[in-house]
Amino acid sequence: MNLIENTTQHSENIVAAKVIAMTKKIITLMTQDGQYLTVPITIQERRDNLFIASIKDIWRAGIWIPVNRKFHSFLQYDWLANPTTNS
Repeated sequence: MNLIENTTQHSENIVAAKVIAMTKKIITLMTQDGQYLTVPITIQERRDNLFIASIKDIWRAGIWIPVNRKFHSFLQYDWLANPTTNS
């Protein structure tokens, strides 16, 4: 599979979403097409004050962020960049 096919195949799982609610354990998001997703907050993330503050700032600002629809998780990179791998 070449890079373009691989990117196209996986891009349907990557969607723009914005935070609409947050509890201690779950972040609720709404995608651009109106679908609701939940992203669980891990114990490590709950202890990370910077992560929590960042999510709250993103929520207040109404910023759209990339989310993996299939795995219900945030991306560690944006959807325009390819992640780097250490080989």
